[in-house]
Amino acid sequence: MKYAVFSDVHGNLEAFKAALDVYYREKIDHYIFLGDIVGYGAEPKECLSRLKELKAVVVAGNHDWAVSGKFPANNLNIYAREAIFWTQKRLKKEDLAYLDKFSLTVEEEDFICVHGSLKSPHEFDYIFDLDDASVNFNFLQKKICFIGHTHRPGIYCQGNDKISYIEQPEIRLEPGKRYIVNVGSVGQPRDGDPRASFCIYDDEAESLQIIRVGYDVAKSASAILNQGLPAMLANRLYDGR
Repeated sequence: MKYAVFSDVHGNLEAFKAALDVYYREKIDHYIFLGDIVGYGAEPKECLSRLKELKAVVVAGNHDWAVSGKFPANNLNIYAREAIFWTQKRLKKEDLAYLDKFSLTVEEEDFICVHGSLKSPHEFDYIFDLDDASVNFNFLQKKICFIGHTHRPGIYCQGNDKISYIEQPEIRLEPGKRYIVNVGSVGQPRDGDPRASFCIYDDEAESLQIIRVGYDVAKSASAILNQGLPAMLANRLYDGR
């Protein structure tokens, strides 16, 4: 069975469409979204509509809950807060109710999904490095934990009494090992690569692939500027920072 696992669309419709084009070609069986469909970008309504059409399983991101009122917007930086307040004014009540229902974790037979970390899902902590990953492996009871939140794709592996970081974007899962897989961000990459980042997991082939695909960055940036959102949110799309 093929799973599409993706995160952090952040109202970037052009990036979302590019990722979906890849998924449609791959004949995905199930869609799993790891949070933050809104925030930063200028097209939250359109992205929400696409997400609903997928009938995706979803977990809550901090921006989703900030827009719905379940997470304090003051915990976000000034640019993120401005985008949150802008988004709240443009969504319908049913959209806000939809965001409000996002849960903090979702579990399947061999994996669990969370936006930030298993250690404290409600606090939306980050997993940035091997030390962070080491702490979170203590809370992992499944073979895989899928995360987003940092906007930086990467794979951490625990096995043979050590934890390592895997550079390759495509791997085969090994018996007796566990994995924390950051799928990156569809709409706001921050690893120096502006292309959308997302994942395909094939449980029958025991394979994971992090995919990058380009999209019309200029169109997304223009949409942000045309809506009067902070220019920084548009400019950062060009260099993936």
